[in-house]
Amino acid sequence: MQLRKHIRLLSWTAGDKLLFLGYGVVTWLQIRALSPVEYGLAAQLLTLQAWIAIVTEGSLLQSVIQYGHDERQRARADTIALGLHTAFTLAIALTIAAFGAQLARVFDEPRFQEVAQILPLYCFLGIPRSFALKLLQREFRVREVFATNIAWLGTSTLLTVVFLARGQLRSFSDMAIIACSGMAVGSIVGSFLARDLYRWSLDGTLTLRSVLRFSLPQAVMMALATSIRQLDIFLVQLFFSTGAAGVYNAAKMLYRVFETGADAATWLMYPAAVRLLHEEQHDKLRSLIGKSVVVQFAVAFVAVVVLEAGGTKLIVGFLGGSYREATTVFNVMALGALFLPLVALQSVLLALHRVEQLLGITSLGVAAALVTYTVFGALDLFAFVGSGVVVYAAVVGVLLWRAVAALGSLSRVDVVRAVSDIRTAIGAIVRHRSQIVGPTEQRGNR
Repeated sequence: MQLRKHIRLLSWTAGDKLLFLGYGVVTWLQIRALSPVEYGLAAQLLTLQAWIAIVTEGSLLQSVIQYGHDERQRARADTIALGLHTAFTLAIALTIAAFGAQLARVFDEPRFQEVAQILPLYCFLGIPRSFALKLLQREFRVREVFATNIAWLGTSTLLTVVFLARGQLRSFSDMAIIACSGMAVGSIVGSFLARDLYRWSLDGTLTLRSVLRFSLPQAVMMALATSIRQLDIFLVQLFFSTGAAGVYNAAKMLYRVFETGADAATWLMYPAAVRLLHEEQHDKLRSLIGKSVVVQFAVAFVAVVVLEAGGTKLIVGFLGGSYREATTVFNVMALGALFLPLVALQSVLLALHRVEQLLGITSLGVAAALVTYTVFGALDLFAFVGSGVVVYAAVVGVLLWRAVAALGSLSRVDVVRAVSDIRTAIGAIVRHRSQIVGPTEQRGNR
């Protein structure tokens, strides 16, 4: 994928991810207004919904892309995918709600029942948005993706500002209102923008069994992978407290800046990899993967150095004394960001239909992370509990690199060539800009 040719696509994608980074600032305003306990409860609601959405979107809704490139099967694939996505999403949310009292005792947090009761509604409101985004992703309509997400996050931001201005952002219930309202608006806007892509039909030869054989292993894999990325807050809750979970999630919000960058790479790479493999353009695929890894690592390395050198302390200081422990927790977590460019290679294995191999790699990463969380939790070392994030990223990233390299889709030569190509592209852009600015300055001097 040539940078110049796809600069518009990359620009909209970057803008979309900047929305999430911008909303991170809003989230920090929310954290600052709430006590660690109230924010801990809100984080549990947001985390559970995100976990359910990621699992179903990354598995059941992936068939929209996997089978949607065949025009003859597109309507049937979309219909089956939406049906399965809706059924699984609500089933998981309602199960958690049904066992809310039991889970509250496990976590030693009676108010978890409040979280469990609101979860089904919150998940239901997000279903149309998830489906619309997947259709738009398939068509590379990133401008509409941007608009959908700005409707969601913009609504949440506006309500946050209103609540803060009135001094009403004080409890978990306030955060629940903001979250549900934003999600509802995002779904309405997304459905409107993707309306021309909706095709409903059960005609075709694509079987439900084929979709499930493709989707269910991914669902298991995504559930395992996101158990560390999303549900780690509940591990902290088990070993420490709701307040500690709130502090931990404040640190995790910083780390999600890096995860958002990796998500952007995965979001772009998967449909591109599927297309290039279908067209048997293996050289272009290796070039795409190499450049993606190099750019991500360069950005992550610079950011980690700045944060470890004192940037984290300055940022966390904004939250106040109640969250000061988040500085140490994040500085440990941040090391995991150096491995996220390799974790993004999971999209290549998915495009190659290596779901079982990806599941095995993810399982090893989860096991290693769980051991890490358990050890530091049992030792009551809260400052180092974020090491689980680092161990997961390192194990999965290195194993993915080896797997993709073994399949011939990436090598050290491709990485070196990617570095050279990027330097050449940057040089060309600089020279082009100089040619534009030079004559302009000369005319100004006259």
